[in-house]
Amino acid sequence: MKAFKQFNFDAAHQLPDWPGIHGHSYTAEVWFEGHADNGYVMAESTLRAALEPVRKTLDHSNLNDLMELPTSENIARFIWARLKDVPGLYRVRVVRGSIGFGVEYDREDAAREGLI
Repeated sequence: MKAFKQFNFDAAHQLPDWPGIHGHSYTAEVWFEGHADNGYVMAESTLRAALEPVRKTLDHSNLNDLMELPTSENIARFIWARLKDVPGLYRVRVVRGSIGFGVEYDREDAAREGLI
């Protein structure tokens, strides 16, 4: 079974192919996989506690200060890297709300890139 928790953040960035610094509102979904033998894949309070430090880091930040090329793809990798030790991490999805563009980074991607 899979469970997910969403969080929202607003952040600015500057990309080489887009003039000037600008901001976006993002939604991140973090998915976990596991057995729900005790009724939960992972308790929502546990999910919230794991994600809150990541959300706080991203929210109202200049993403260029956190990563070399702050694309949605790299934001998903950034989130994965900070949560990689949380049991059952399965997928990270990042959506830029203003235009509805999103990316997904999952366990296969992380394995291929050596993040697990």
